[in-house]
Amino acid sequence: MAGFDEAALRRLEELVAKSKGGSKLPAPEALELKELKLLRQTAEIAKSRASIAVAKRKIEDREKYRVGGLAVAAGLSRWNDDELKGGFAMLAALADTARAELGAKGKQARAAEAAKTVLVPLRVSFGEAPDEAVLTALKKRGFKWNAAAKAWDGTGEPADIQSEAELGGGLVEPLPLAPRE
Repeated sequence: MAGFDEAALRRLEELVAKSKGGSKLPAPEALELKELKLLRQTAEIAKSRASIAVAKRKIEDREKYRVGGLAVAAGLSRWNDDELKGGFAMLAALADTARAELGAKGKQARAAEAAKTVLVPLRVSFGEAPDEAVLTALKKRGFKWNAAAKAWDGTGEPADIQSEAELGGGLVEPLPLAPRE
């Protein structure tokens, strides 16, 4: 902690132990004890503020990556910096109704992209129990444990599921479609 080193900590512990020993501390040592406690609290506050600053920076970075990813997905990576700044300035100046229209177009584009994705019934099996991270990823994608087959069943894009299953040494197989009656 800034300004509060090991020597100060040892001295603080020494004075605290001495004060708990029953005898009253002399005035200079009592004052030193108060100063050391205050210095420790100040250092802890500084450490907490630094931790908060790091958390805020992570949130800001995540937001920048999100916006940047959307810009790349929209094909804006070929634009130069001035064009991007101008385009973003125009977007920021749009009225609420125009922004609502853009939001609707964005949802349509996302739906069209999702329609291109073919979800296939799949079964994922593992020779040995995979890491918890792999199981969590499968669960997030909606896969359920099939006790009879001793495997995970669900739907997904085979390439995506294969890449996750390979992390745990898994095998991905398509499930036959159930016959319609």
